[in-house]
Amino acid sequence: MRKIKNKYLLFFLFFFLFFFSKNVFALDEEQKPSENTLYKDYQYVIDSYDVNVVVNENNTFDITETITVFYQVPKHGIYRKIPMRNKITRLDGTTSKNYAVLTNPAVNEDFSFTKETGEYVFKIGKNDTTLTGEKTYVIQYQYNIGKDPLKEKDEFYFNLIGDSWDTVIGNVTFLITMPKTFDSSKVGFSKGKKGSSDSRDIDYTVNQNQIIGKYRGVLFPEEALTVRLELEEGYFVGAGLPTFPQDYILFLFPIFFLLVSIFLHHHFGRDQELIETVEFYPPEGLNSLEIGFLYKGYATTKDVTSLLIYLASKGYLKIQEIDQKALFYKMKDYKFTKLKEYEGENLNERLFMNQLFLTTKESEVIEKEEVTMIDLYNRFYKTLDQILSNINCRENQEKIYKKHPKITALIYSFIAITFFFITYPPLLRFGDEGTFIFALLFPGIGFTVLFNALLGILKRKKTGFSKNQNGFLLLWSILFGGIPFFAMLYPLLLYNSCYLMGYLLGLLCVFFMLLCVKELPQRTTYGNKMIGKILGFKTFLETAEKEKLEALVLENPSYFYDILPYSYVLGVSKKWIQNFEAISIQAPTWYDGADFDHFAFESFMDSMFSSLESAMTSDPSTDSSTGGGSSSDGSGGGGGSSW
Repeated sequence: MRKIKNKYLLFFLFFFLFFFSKNVFALDEEQKPSENTLYKDYQYVIDSYDVNVVVNENNTFDITETITVFYQVPKHGIYRKIPMRNKITRLDGTTSKNYAVLTNPAVNEDFSFTKETGEYVFKIGKNDTTLTGEKTYVIQYQYNIGKDPLKEKDEFYFNLIGDSWDTVIGNVTFLITMPKTFDSSKVGFSKGKKGSSDSRDIDYTVNQNQIIGKYRGVLFPEEALTVRLELEEGYFVGAGLPTFPQDYILFLFPIFFLLVSIFLHHHFGRDQELIETVEFYPPEGLNSLEIGFLYKGYATTKDVTSLLIYLASKGYLKIQEIDQKALFYKMKDYKFTKLKEYEGENLNERLFMNQLFLTTKESEVIEKEEVTMIDLYNRFYKTLDQILSNINCRENQEKIYKKHPKITALIYSFIAITFFFITYPPLLRFGDEGTFIFALLFPGIGFTVLFNALLGILKRKKTGFSKNQNGFLLLWSILFGGIPFFAMLYPLLLYNSCYLMGYLLGLLCVFFMLLCVKELPQRTTYGNKMIGKILGFKTFLETAEKEKLEALVLENPSYFYDILPYSYVLGVSKKWIQNFEAISIQAPTWYDGADFDHFAFESFMDSMFSSLESAMTSDPSTDSSTGGGSSSDGSGGGGGSSW
């Protein structure tokens, strides 16, 4: 009897263990994430995720995602976020980037579709409805990543599940349909967090042009599932981001605005007929600085330094060549000696003369009778800036130029519209809504200031700006416009060659529109009369015959030296000196140097003015310098969340 009872007991024990183990294994194999106690802390989970990718011959992907969500607390729906930009990192360390265009978005439920901070965003669900339990969403779209970046082969490198989901994902299945045959040995998968190459628990088969598979596990937040298929070069044909007809407006509007600007410049900016008169002297009552201003329309450092010779020829100072002793050698220097106090009424001449013989020692201003070139370093630049500001003031400009403020404003409006047309299309198509204002405004202003500064430098123009201010404008424009351009706009232009060419063309048109603005002012009647006299005077300096020069020297023995500072600002001083090689003239009373002859004097002029410009423009504030295949690394994927 006891044996029978033991047999029944063993039988029931065996049956119980068999039934229990069967149910346990069944639970492990078929249990949904929503039923697993591991997921009790998630407000929602994804019970199943099926990805169907049809790869087209032009490297675009028609994607259908079937996502079954289990809401453990009331929710409106889900966000599905897909990246606009992809950075691909391969196992061999090579990288590449692409910009993706998502088109034809569709969902089997109510949804909205937007672009936000580098992502395409599906917002699925209703504001006035919440859900609990199970819900299935079918999301469809086409994903275009443009041309394949590899030169010797093509590739399909895609995140079937992205690494930006904030919940667990179970029962992942996939079907990939390629457009042509491929080498099945080149297929590879990986799963896990970014950088992982783990391929365990991924089952797949290749059937002709299809790859069918599943993942036998659960993906946790920030884990992805990625496929990479290496293909022969030329597998994809006709790949690239689409170009629309309206994109060519980029080429039309800047050119149109430039042509209108050129017309306005031609119509309003042409000077009256210029009449050159024969002149043996500069216009009466004007010093060399003022002649330089009238000749170019602005004064430069060169014009200011010419006052040294001008004032010397008037008897105010003497110039002497001297040797300064250095540690192992001697260096040439120049000493300036005051002969008398300035007696004239010209503001800039008085400022130049007074500041030339002033120096600062221990915060005390000291007046000196003699100074050397070295004494001017890091001191005279303030005087130079003040004189330039005085001579280039608006009042003086208006005496020689007729302004056209309405035309100038119109051309600047053309520039603003041009920047809009070359910036807005790539921003609208590839950019983030949050960066629109910065990418539109900052580069436009920055490039405009930069081109204005460059035009000024090309013309050696320093009107109203000191050396430091010009440098500041260049630095400011590069920082204000250049950094936002390269950070926010330039990467977008690279995605489409049409946009890049359009932007470069627009910048070129803007440059020439600004040139039209710079050349727009017409000379007034007074300005036209002065330039006629100055050009006639310059022509005489270049072409004067020996007999006429001898007559002028006989009439005025100091004629050669009186004219010398004017020849310097007009750029013909070498020719002027050479004209007197066969004419006997005495050394000037204001010059004390080596044995006097034309060759030595020409060398003295070149050396002194070169040193003088360097000394007068030196600024202590600018003299220093200072030195100074992975799981989620394919295209696509992204992630999502609930709301």
